[in-house]
Amino acid sequence: MDDLNISIGNLGNYGPLERCLRSIYAEDEPGFRCTVTIVYNAPAGVDDTYRLIERDFPQVKLIRRPGPLGYCATHNLVLNEGNSRYVLVLDDDTIVPKGTLPGIVAFMDRHPDVGMAGCKTLNADGSFQKTFGLVPTLRSELVNAFRPDSFWPARLYEDLSSMRDVQWLNASFMLVRREALQVVGGFDEYYYTYVCESDWCFRMRKGGFRVVYLPDVEIIHVGGEHSINNKMTVTNRLNLVRYHVNRFYFFRKHYGAVHTVLLRPIILAGSVARAVLYAGLYVLKPELRDVARTKLMVYGDVVRLCLSPRPHVLPARLQKPTAA
Repeated sequence: MDDLNISIGNLGNYGPLERCLRSIYAEDEPGFRCTVTIVYNAPAGVDDTYRLIERDFPQVKLIRRPGPLGYCATHNLVLNEGNSRYVLVLDDDTIVPKGTLPGIVAFMDRHPDVGMAGCKTLNADGSFQKTFGLVPTLRSELVNAFRPDSFWPARLYEDLSSMRDVQWLNASFMLVRREALQVVGGFDEYYYTYVCESDWCFRMRKGGFRVVYLPDVEIIHVGGEHSINNKMTVTNRLNLVRYHVNRFYFFRKHYGAVHTVLLRPIILAGSVARAVLYAGLYVLKPELRDVARTKLMVYGDVVRLCLSPRPHVLPARLQKPTAA
């Protein structure tokens, strides 16, 4: 039995993936055994990267599915199979220094009550990257309506000198114990992506397992900016709407109908406030008009979502047929 099975999704971009794989295979800890499984779900007809993986990394296990499948379905293909003691969900734009993987496996072996662990994460320039935060609640949503990034308050990162329990981990690096996975299950595929980490960690803690952040080992996450929360970034309009749909779904699933109803006016108020902000930017900052236009459309969609009878359900135009 391997110590670790590493699950990596890839949509056809080879450069970051190659760098990630070379860092993993540079590990030379005696006795450490791991398998790398890549779920290749690039759009049909994009074959170059698949052939490069086969050529350069024949030891990799490849699962090919037409895509994109979404983050959750991609990793569930790996989480639901195999017999390794641990499974690591890892982004393909990460670099894993020597010692990280055997180090975190050794930590998990010493702490059987820990179901999931993350590690210290750095940006490409060496600066600290926030990779854990607060699970959505009515309080955090109320703060977030008028102060963006309330899910990552500064107080959470004041003392990171030792291991600590956290509410959720970012999915760039999530190592899960096989026994915990068998009890809790993998990602909820309804989310597709966004908020899925909060859901998984919430269920992990509800199932009696600790979720921890470990600063003694680290990775580099090159593409680590949270564009979904970057108010100056033009992000795919439908993905931004999906992010809000998923928050409603999280509340309905974990807190019930009353909390979901109370969430409506909170997100509605925040969306209106943001729409006013971006309308002002559109008028006053010509260089930001592309961003402002996209955000205005998004928050118009979110306002309509808040007023709809089922805000936790994806609007028909967001729903796509599942790839065979």
